[in-house]
Amino acid sequence: MMRLVIVQTRLSEDKIKMLKEKSGKDTIKDALSEAVYHYLECPLIDKIHININRSIRGRKPLYLKDYVSDKR
Repeated sequence: MMRLVIVQTRLSEDKIKMLKEKSGKDTIKDALSEAVYHYLECPLIDKIHININRSIRGRKPLYLKDYVSDKR
């Protein structure tokens, strides 16, 4: 049996509106769910992580700590 977890985050109304338009969903819950599942399944994500590692210098944002290594 799959365990479900309820999560929360802060997003601006503009970003929510853009997310709903891009996903074609009517509710915030459905739009966020669609975005998360897309992120998890998208084959281009590994390429994005490589670009993040190369482009970020100095202090890393906390939300990227799992994706960006400090090795150079």
